[in-house]
Amino acid sequence: MAEIPFTVSARTARLIGQENFANAGGAIIELIKNAYDADSLTGIVIIDPIDDQILIIDGGTGMTEEKIRSHWMIIGTDDKLDDPLSTDERIKTGAKGIGRFAIDRLGSHCDMYTKTLDEEQVILWSVDWEKFNKKSAVISDIKATLEYTEQHSLKAIAKAYLSEYNLDESILDDWVEDKGTIIKISNLRDVWNQKNISYLYSNLELLIPPKIVSTFNIHLFSALNPKEFGKVESTVCDDYDYRLVASSDDDGKVNIKVYRNELNTNELSELDFFSSEIVSNSPEIYGKDIFEKGFFEVNTTLLGLIPGFKDIDNNLSKIGAFDFEFYFMKRGGGQEKDEIKKYPYKNVNYRDRVKWLNEFGGIKLFRDYFRVRPYGETKSNSFDWLDLGKRALQNPTVTRPGYKVRPQQTYGIVNISRIHNISFEDKSSREGIQENDAFSLFKNILIEIIGVFENDRNQVMMTLKKLFDEKNKREKAKEDAKKKAKEKKDGNSTQNAPNSEDTDTLVDGVLAFEEENEDLKDEQKLLRVLASAGMIVTSFAHELKNMSDSLLPRTSDLKTILTGLVDAEKLKELPEELDPMILIDDIQDQDRKLKHWLDFSLGAVRKDKRSYRKIDLVDYLKKFERLWNSILTKKKIEFSIHRGVFSEVFFQGHEIDLDSIFNNLIANSVDAFNRPDASSVRKIEFRFEYDIKTGINVVYEDSGPGLEEEIVDVNKIFLPFVSTKRDEHTGEQIGTGLGMWITKSVIDDYDGTIKLTKTRPGFQVNINLPAS
Repeated sequence: MAEIPFTVSARTARLIGQENFANAGGAIIELIKNAYDADSLTGIVIIDPIDDQILIIDGGTGMTEEKIRSHWMIIGTDDKLDDPLSTDERIKTGAKGIGRFAIDRLGSHCDMYTKTLDEEQVILWSVDWEKFNKKSAVISDIKATLEYTEQHSLKAIAKAYLSEYNLDESILDDWVEDKGTIIKISNLRDVWNQKNISYLYSNLELLIPPKIVSTFNIHLFSALNPKEFGKVESTVCDDYDYRLVASSDDDGKVNIKVYRNELNTNELSELDFFSSEIVSNSPEIYGKDIFEKGFFEVNTTLLGLIPGFKDIDNNLSKIGAFDFEFYFMKRGGGQEKDEIKKYPYKNVNYRDRVKWLNEFGGIKLFRDYFRVRPYGETKSNSFDWLDLGKRALQNPTVTRPGYKVRPQQTYGIVNISRIHNISFEDKSSREGIQENDAFSLFKNILIEIIGVFENDRNQVMMTLKKLFDEKNKREKAKEDAKKKAKEKKDGNSTQNAPNSEDTDTLVDGVLAFEEENEDLKDEQKLLRVLASAGMIVTSFAHELKNMSDSLLPRTSDLKTILTGLVDAEKLKELPEELDPMILIDDIQDQDRKLKHWLDFSLGAVRKDKRSYRKIDLVDYLKKFERLWNSILTKKKIEFSIHRGVFSEVFFQGHEIDLDSIFNNLIANSVDAFNRPDASSVRKIEFRFEYDIKTGINVVYEDSGPGLEEEIVDVNKIFLPFVSTKRDEHTGEQIGTGLGMWITKSVIDDYDGTIKLTKTRPGFQVNINLPAS
């Protein structure tokens, strides 16, 4: 039996290179990365459309003849994979061994001059890429030429090229030792006009983040206009409203610092911000001393960022260490008179900011301080690779609960490494990272880190809006406007024409109604989803009611029939798992649970519960306790309601609203009892008191583990879409996160209050509702 080797056609090998670089700019960036991997302090690119050539010069380690033969000429070499660190301890940016095909992408002919420190002569390597098109040729048929030149100084060759283009030789000042590589590519495949060169320069500005500038400088020159470009300065963002810096180590510990730069702290004091509810709930985040310091800090873990996540595939351990720097920059606003009254914004040059965002905005991904394209590129489909735009559709308005940032207002740097993040492998196209579960989880972690900023800005701006509304009596403006409008309609006005005071009153009222209407529209969008589910249950209520009524009798009837047909003595001989009577008992137990659920669900959408009326709270609580007792007892949860000494108290409103408040609290407690950090004690308790001045006071408490340790800002639980229910593979949030938001929304609608008085361990809230 003969063994025959595989081979590759020359044309196929060439296509590997051609198709791995989407454009010429990407190919040049790949060659710049090679210069960095070779420990060069400088990378110089000269584009000459006039003489149809591109020069790439570096002062790196260079290559020996043996290195060219054993590594450079082997397609797909694993040199950088096996030896990821350079001589100067730089982490090499390449790993697939096909970067040299970037030369083919740029032009059909290449001359490469290279020299190591130990070599006396410069080596010239040349190749004609068109040979790869030879019909029926295999890869081994294609030859490159290799020779030693008469030149003894590579630096002298570099200086000669710079002199040819009238470029300052001082850019070679840090080229101390005579070693490196010069690549001259001719017969160019692309049109290099000034616009395309300018676009490449912009991409090079974003190629390396500011941290690496001091150790590697890039220069770009154009023969069309040698003075237009030059040294590539990495873009630095020093104008921002918020800056977030996060870092995670290999053990999954995460440190997050959030820098506030949007508002004037002194003016916040004048607006009584530091006496507000969120400050009293979380002084360690919103206290005046924290605002004056300029930032607050959160120490957590990767698992803490995604509470509720069950890592069944051990993907968290595959994430590894990373850094994330995020900037938020609003593109305008805050200049109107009413806005200035509400929010003490700092002065910003929005014209320059928008120009900068349009050019450099987006969250960029770097591997070992070099860009992984196309993440965050402004003209790419991967600009919004974290899908921030889809999230923002939920609510892009910062003064409404559940605010999500728009991608066009962001700039960021995510830095990963080949050494620390081994699960994040390049796609074969070298454009992006392979989309596996670990990378999907990583993206969700980044979103949760951004969520720390979103929550902070949301809480601050909502509080300022509430303070402004209370101070300026929005409700009074609405009432005054309604009164004036009614007088005009009824003809009771003492004046024939409206005066300026009437006009001001009506204008203020209309604006107040308009603002409230916008709030209600947003809330309506959320509630439509819930209403749809309620309509489905209601439309089948009759059928479900019949099902509920027949659940328990059907198994009892079946057991009665079988008793007359089956020999009881024979049943005793059967094992329990085959005894039909025991199986029927099990079915009956499940039916009993299903009946309780149906009774509960159908009761929640009963028509009379949707009527606005005077509700006898004593009677309501008796029925409420009876319903939940039967459900919670089966879950081994001790449930009690203490009604104080009142015997007759009435609540004016919808019974379904009371259900929304109390049912959501109980449902959250039941979920908490199932958490691994819950104790064996399972108690839920309501305490009701009535005061003629303050109304109905409710204390709700459970003995569960309380809020997750990772929830630093406890105010967050009252925002929509905050949930700990997640996909167990990728960490993506799958719960609605609407329960506590609905609870607070209902209480707010009745001008009530809810305050967290115990968060962990255990959970307690104080609720106040008006009595009729």
